[in-house]
Amino acid sequence: EIATCEPMFASAGKKLSSISMKVFSGGQAEPEPAPEPPTMWESVVNQVDAFFEMSYMQRMAGFIMTLIAGLVMMGLASMYLPMVLIGMPQKFAFTYAVSNLLLLTSSCFMVGPKKQIENMMQSHRAFAAVGWLTSTLGLLYVVWRMRFFVYVATALSVQVVCLLYYVGTYLPWGNTWVTYIIKTWASMTMKICKGICCFCFNRGGSGSSSGSSLLPM
Repeated sequence: EIATCEPMFASAGKKLSSISMKVFSGGQAEPEPAPEPPTMWESVVNQVDAFFEMSYMQRMAGFIMTLIAGLVMMGLASMYLPMVLIGMPQKFAFTYAVSNLLLLTSSCFMVGPKKQIENMMQSHRAFAAVGWLTSTLGLLYVVWRMRFFVYVATALSVQVVCLLYYVGTYLPWGNTWVTYIIKTWASMTMKICKGICCFCFNRGGSGSSSGSSLLPM
């Protein structure tokens, strides 16, 4: 019983001390400490969220419009996909990159920019998210300014890899599977390129040998 009464006496003593402090201070409570000022990143996120502050109907309208626009651009990209095989990936890369940005904007309309940025900047996802956004903007720059097949194909490959890693952060064991798929795809691509190079080299060698056999001795 004595042990159970001790917490009651302690809480009563704390209450009496707080009452006495208020009485001696003129009945005024002690001022609470001022909240810490937000960091630069938090202030930027709050400003962006306040700029896009909308009603529920406005957010739904923005979500539907950007989602439809993103799906339309993705459909155009699928139509331009065969052009990549003939050495003209510019139209596919442009429509594909724009569709990525439109789909991201639709998600911002749905959950809000602040929530979207906080979700993307989580510790296990921040690197993949920054890489995906940077590679997408870099792909648009390469398509708009350089337009050379090697540059566009390289930027497109990097963007696809970054997108796969970003999507993998939302799935259980996603990055493990993405790494396995990328390694398999890279090994198959190397084998195909090696086979094409060997075929061209053998064909060129056989053509030169047959041409040299036609020369008069």
